[in-house]
Amino acid sequence: MAKRKGRATGLPSIFLVLFLSACICAPALGNPNRKREYEIKAAFLYNFTKFVAWNDASFPDDRAPFVIAVLGDDPFGDALSALERETAHGRPIVVRRAASLDALGPCHLLFVSSSAESRLAAVLRAAHARNILTVGDMEGFASRGGIIELVLAGDRVGFEINMNSARLAGLAISSKLLALAKIVHRESEK
Repeated sequence: MAKRKGRATGLPSIFLVLFLSACICAPALGNPNRKREYEIKAAFLYNFTKFVAWNDASFPDDRAPFVIAVLGDDPFGDALSALERETAHGRPIVVRRAASLDALGPCHLLFVSSSAESRLAAVLRAAHARNILTVGDMEGFASRGGIIELVLAGDRVGFEINMNSARLAGLAISSKLLALAKIVHRESEK
């Protein structure tokens, strides 16, 4: 097995505290405020980078950036652009947006917009083969093979993780992140 870049365990406790705070204390979303919802979801994407380990083959060299990408219509607005001031696994974050996976080039975390739902199965197969963490907020995303599904639970953002899909993508997810998630399986595995 390839050596992992970054560590999925032993992270500074401050990141865990901040992430737990986002999960538990996310502002109420009962009053639809799409901009605020996607600011919170962007924070989730950033925090996911701290609790997932990618293999060496995911980065061409030590200076390669960590790429967060959006496939299809971008619901985040400027919220993702703010992440470009941050780092993930000691690498600068770059945000890309495209209508197709091939147009994105290399990426590490892919948010699949609901506008790409009609081609979801093909996108997920290609993403798993490229060691990409797939995240989406369309209903049933994780049970259809996505790795992490962002869900609204009452007035809070939560998430579900499909561990079989994570294994297919060659990603290691921290037990700290798994403890906060609902674990789901593909529809065919139920």
